[in-house]
Amino acid sequence: MSTAHATASSEQELISIAQEAVSQCNWTVGECAAQWTVKFAKGRTDADFANLVHLSPDQVYQRRRVWETFGDVRGQYPHLKWSHFYSAVAWDDAAECLQWADEIQATVAEMKAWRRAQRGEDLSLPADDEPYMLLAGESVAVRMPIDGEEAPFDGAVPGNGSGVQTDPTASSFARETGDYAPFNAGAVTVPDKASSLDERVPPSAEQIFKRLTSTCEKFSALLSDEVISEFQYLDGKSQRRLVKAFETLMEKMQPIAG
Repeated sequence: MSTAHATASSEQELISIAQEAVSQCNWTVGECAAQWTVKFAKGRTDADFANLVHLSPDQVYQRRRVWETFGDVRGQYPHLKWSHFYSAVAWDDAAECLQWADEIQATVAEMKAWRRAQRGEDLSLPADDEPYMLLAGESVAVRMPIDGEEAPFDGAVPGNGSGVQTDPTASSFARETGDYAPFNAGAVTVPDKASSLDERVPPSAEQIFKRLTSTCEKFSALLSDEVISEFQYLDGKSQRRLVKAFETLMEKMQPIAG
């Protein structure tokens, strides 16, 4: 946990802590901004603090708001990154969504998709706050949320938590869609803390079952009577492939289903 509020005895000390943390930890910057607002602002705003630490006003506001909302509870979600909390900062069901994401170590995109499914939204359509189709089935260039990065309000690319700038553009939609990384890890081209894809640790059985459950729930919500009625119009190969996949899954689930 950050201790900026406990170690800084002056405005300059607090600013110095924030400056050093800009490329290292968004939580520390957010905490410093919140403490500065309370103790030293004297009518000044996020824009003034941003000028002092060399960030944009939007970036300071984002970090401060996330800290003020989740700073005292973030330890309850040890598997989540700052970007998870940033995405959920305005959600009325944030606690539920963060808990779900932490339990299965979901990505930001998976957490968003799960929330939309729980709310009965059509996942074949883009969300109001998403610039791309979640399940469009096409390769598109997307912005990858990485640790230490917020949504692209001003086009800035902050650090990835290690001080190293990382290109957040992916040539595949896999991580940001329902095509979850554990089942299509090779499609992700953005390195995670400089580790290669060959070094990825396979998901545990518990993670696989939890992700399978969430995936089934999501697509069950999508399968309305109208969608099911369109099955007859699929080409024969697609029909057979779907039926075969379903039969294979049911066969493998037989020991569990009893």
